[in-house]
Amino acid sequence: MSERETYTVQVAGITRHLPLFEVAPGVRIAIFNMLGDTIVVKATAAALAEQLKSTPANVLVTAEAKGIPLIYEMSALMGLPYIVLRKSYKSYMGNALSAETVSITTGKPQTLYMDEKDTRFIKGKRSFW
Repeated sequence: MSERETYTVQVAGITRHLPLFEVAPGVRIAIFNMLGDTIVVKATAAALAEQLKSTPANVLVTAEAKGIPLIYEMSALMGLPYIVLRKSYKSYMGNALSAETVSITTGKPQTLYMDEKDTRFIKGKRSFW
């Protein structure tokens, strides 16, 4: 088996060699998956928390699943709660809010769900983008 070609990036001062995968004829992308990479998660969370320190925020939000370690670490550093938007509805989520979006990885529509218990973080608030 031949070694996979990589693309080198620096994220928050950490160097990683990302494997290249062909996703369509003649189209290759570098895959970055920080799950299990504690060094990148901690460095990236610290860099993002620093950049966001003057942004008025009440809560951090991510879609499941790869963003969870990052948002957890940012939450701990910033002293803010976090919400995970689920990709499928579970009955224990109660009267969940839902929104359709386009998946970054597949390019296809998907619905994200916010657990009823988490709506208290956004009720009466406005977002900052």
